[in-house]
Amino acid sequence: MSFAIKRQRDAMDCGPSCLAMIAKHYGQQADKEQLRKICSLGKEGVSLLGISKAAENLGFKTIGGRLSFEMLYQEDPMPCIIHWNQNHFVVVYKIKKHNKGKYTVYVADPGKGLVTYTKEEFCEHWISTKTNGEEKGIALLLEPTEQFYAQNDTKAVPTQRRVKFLWSYLKKYKRFFTQLILGLLLGSLLQLVFPFLTQAIVDTGIGGKDVGFVWLVLLAEMMLLFSRTAIDFIRSKILLHISTRINISLISDFFIKLMKLPMKFFDTKLMGDLLQRIEDHRRVEQFLTSSSLSLLFSFFTFLVFGVVLAVP
Repeated sequence: MSFAIKRQRDAMDCGPSCLAMIAKHYGQQADKEQLRKICSLGKEGVSLLGISKAAENLGFKTIGGRLSFEMLYQEDPMPCIIHWNQNHFVVVYKIKKHNKGKYTVYVADPGKGLVTYTKEEFCEHWISTKTNGEEKGIALLLEPTEQFYAQNDTKAVPTQRRVKFLWSYLKKYKRFFTQLILGLLLGSLLQLVFPFLTQAIVDTGIGGKDVGFVWLVLLAEMMLLFSRTAIDFIRSKILLHISTRINISLISDFFIKLMKLPMKFFDTKLMGDLLQRIEDHRRVEQFLTSSSLSLLFSFFTFLVFGVVLAVP
């Protein structure tokens, strides 16, 4: 059984992320930004009551309370939201019973992803009280109503808009990217020549006992190696120039947008969350420069050698 995971944006975002996962499970694309407002997200996160009110606003019927593991297994519907370690929320979307009273609990954690636990491991994180010898934990059960299905899906950010956002940082350096691509192509072609030169040494030089030819080919290989090293060096310098400029642009735009936000935004964010956002810009910059170009180089090399090997 597959379950769509929604990652939390920061440490305080687990509640809205869990609710967005359950809405997605039932076929609706909930707006997480709107959920954060409805859940009354603050510096200390959200409460189960806030999640319950937000779920009812979406059209869910909710029941919250303390349940034993057996009650949780028998209760329907799944998925449900669980209070985890007394400071976090996760989604339990499936509990599977095995022989000899063994259980496997399938959890969608907005911080870790899809995780499975045994009954003992799960209860260690979930159980919060013990009443009359019965261990119980906090859970919020949700069931969609007709109001939920009557709502229109909230459209996700169009792919065209995302591409436009990335292109806004790349278009300034089109000339440099053209030079990088030419360097990649030239480097691949030089790499392609080496096997043929080695074959020529073995077949013609060694086979024909032509020492002069061997020295000539070795000299050609040395020149090609020097040329390839020079190309790689120039390419690295250009890439460093582009990545530095893009990184500065990303962080500058981030701070400009940050300074325009109202004070209430900072009331709901921790300093560590803001610092993590700055660190995330490094990942965007690496994707736009190193990762994409390395993928292009690998694909072109694979294509060239594939054609060479296919030709008899």
